[in-house]
Amino acid sequence: MSSNVIEAASGKRREVLAAISSAKDADDAVETIAGLLAVSADQAREVLRAPLETFIGHDAAHPGTDSRGFALLPFRDSEDHRALFHARSSDTSSATAGEWDEERTEQERSEGLKRVEAESAMWFVAVDTARDALVGLVFGEQTGDGDVDVAIWIRPEERKKGFGMESLKECRRELAAFFPGKHVIVRAPLTGDK
Repeated sequence: MSSNVIEAASGKRREVLAAISSAKDADDAVETIAGLLAVSADQAREVLRAPLETFIGHDAAHPGTDSRGFALLPFRDSEDHRALFHARSSDTSSATAGEWDEERTEQERSEGLKRVEAESAMWFVAVDTARDALVGLVFGEQTGDGDVDVAIWIRPEERKKGFGMESLKECRRELAAFFPGKHVIVRAPLTGDK
């Protein structure tokens, strides 16, 4: 593995992850990453094959956050997790655009819990264990073609602290174990403050 290519990918990690998440297929991702990093297609494939931790690093960008202070817990039918789901539904920067009313939110939560029970989805709560604070949600949903779509939402006041990247790293491990051999595709917005 070329450390220069991985280093370049690490320096543009947001752009690389956005390119991967919006690619139509693997060839499209290779082409986009090759252009983004000004490297050959083979080197772009190298970036796609690299474990996420290799080019993101562990705590370089966010020294205040480490794996000892972070955990992903299974989403449960509890009052705390329900409140967090409702907070996400009213956030204008989330996938809901803040437009879900309470009835729609409860319907989506109930249907999601059924998919979790049926083992076609995995939902997680991101926790800052140092403060015992629920900081976000991670949704892993199996699609019709068998791939797993991932969406990550972090509370607006908890952003830019490394929780999104920690969530991504941890959920990839969990989802790879739960859905072996499936492609995990990030569908979360990765640019700007969202």
